[in-house]
Amino acid sequence: MRISILFLLCLLLTVLSCEKDEPAVQNPELEGGFLAFSTNGQTILSTAIKSNQKQVKFEVESDVDITKLVPWFEVPTGISVYLNGVEQVSGSSTIDFSRTVTYELKDINNWRAQWNVTAVPVSKRIVIDASHDGGVWWFPQSEQTGFNPDKYHQGKVFADLLRQKGFKVDELGSEVELKEEHFMGYFIVIRVNGFQTYTVNELDVYSKLVKRGMNLVFFTDHKKYDPKDELGDLLGLEFKGIAGGKVSKFTSHIITENLTSLNYIAGSVLINADLNPDIQILGWLGENDYADLNFNGIKDEGEPVAPPVMGILNYPKSKIFFIGDVNGLQIMPQPFIDNLIQWMVTDF
Repeated sequence: MRISILFLLCLLLTVLSCEKDEPAVQNPELEGGFLAFSTNGQTILSTAIKSNQKQVKFEVESDVDITKLVPWFEVPTGISVYLNGVEQVSGSSTIDFSRTVTYELKDINNWRAQWNVTAVPVSKRIVIDASHDGGVWWFPQSEQTGFNPDKYHQGKVFADLLRQKGFKVDELGSEVELKEEHFMGYFIVIRVNGFQTYTVNELDVYSKLVKRGMNLVFFTDHKKYDPKDELGDLLGLEFKGIAGGKVSKFTSHIITENLTSLNYIAGSVLINADLNPDIQILGWLGENDYADLNFNGIKDEGEPVAPPVMGILNYPKSKIFFIGDVNGLQIMPQPFIDNLIQWMVTDF
């Protein structure tokens, strides 16, 4: 009986000793992990810190040597940061971020947690923002079915063509509010339609992207059921009404090369081209086409004839191609599509 009692006591002490060294038992301060993290060469997009997943992601400029980044970080008092067993000092260590780096955070009692930190260089990757498309891009998929880029949707042919040309392409549905993290590493952004309302935070994301630098393809649609496009307003593009016909007059440009006409199915028209000096018009509807601004189906006095519908908007670090009809994209008109793709990858 004595032997059994002594055996049980030893076993209990062994278990307790193992539990103290078990990393799963955490100091609550470790759950907060990195409070801030940044490096040299980082863009203006904010670092994404996910405490629940113990992950950090940040974006760096395309010409930065990610094998020689110096991190600055902040952690709670009493927490130390280690990499490969060596304690790290904020702002003093040069780290190779060509792969995800795993840090270990420890407290004075040796409780510890592992955090994965990833650098994302800006590159010729493409993100298709169809988060506010109103169904034009994702149909027949919806929030009820979920958004799966591998399954059929109206925009799949265009997205797959981009992939066939060697681009990394991601497509955004409308499950969550847009954040800076959704655009990290993407120099090329395709915005499809603007049917649903953009929040203030989402517009702030686009403001940062314009300042950071990007090539944006801006597709909008007719304004009969959704007259306001907050992103268009932010960029200085005012589209109104509904119009159809053919784009038949063009300005010479890489996007319009060898174009004789372009079907315009049911789009809107640009009404502030003369008020924004940064706008360069590339295409106008035909002489028999007009903009129905009050949606009554007839040409009223004052409604513009042969209005401008596509062009370029230039910013110091960004350039934007815009067109008021997204429906025409679905039929993949050539050589417009190939010209547009060629334009998207220039000036990077």
